Amino acid sequence: MPAMGPKLDLHGNHVHEAWKKVAKFIESCYYTNYKHCEIVCGQGAIKQEIESWLHLNTHVQEYRLNVRTQGSYNIKLKKRKTK
Repeated sequence: MPAMGPKLDLHGNHVHEAWKKVAKFIESCYYTNYKHCEIVCGQGAIKQEIESWLHLNTHVQEYRLNVRTQGSYNIKLKKRKTK
């Protein structure tokens, strides 16, 4: 899955602060019609939580751990429905 699109780096954030930033970032990417984005979380406490955040987010179609870095996720967003 390509990581073309915006990137959010969560290094230096506390878990609760990171959760809010992830939700806002994904929503912004979705409504800006991006198909992909990337979240850099490092390998600490945020990494332990981020998969559940991504799984529960209604705008996320698919996500994968970047096997090269082990500290970021490539995210594919759902296509936005327009009326």
